[in-house]
Amino acid sequence: MLYTASFYHPEHWQGIPYRISRAHPRGQKTAWEVQSFLYPSRRLLTEYQGGELDFSGLTERYREELRTNYIWEADFQDWLASLIPEEDLTLLCFEPEGEPCHRRVAAGWLLETLPELKLGQMR
Repeated sequence: MLYTASFYHPEHWQGIPYRISRAHPRGQKTAWEVQSFLYPSRRLLTEYQGGELDFSGLTERYREELRTNYIWEADFQDWLASLIPEEDLTLLCFEPEGEPCHRRVAAGWLLETLPELKLGQMR
């Protein structure tokens, strides 16, 4: 089952946690795996943080990045193929629950790409 959560709420993590942000949270000891195929590009983050893109624009471009990464990166394909739908995993990044966040976009894309994966809770 697929979950999403903030780094700062480990009580919401289920199964294997995966960091999908480019940065490591300050003051946090690493307690997760890293999944760089799900990182948004630096350019995309810069444009979003600089106000050149709204969240809708970020979502559209990020989904395209995910599709492209999946098509071109055999390791990404292998990672997805290795996921066991009955086992829990959590996508982690910085944003608090309820705020616009790329982890929920990534979760939606994963659920579409791997339909046997089921949704737990998106936070």
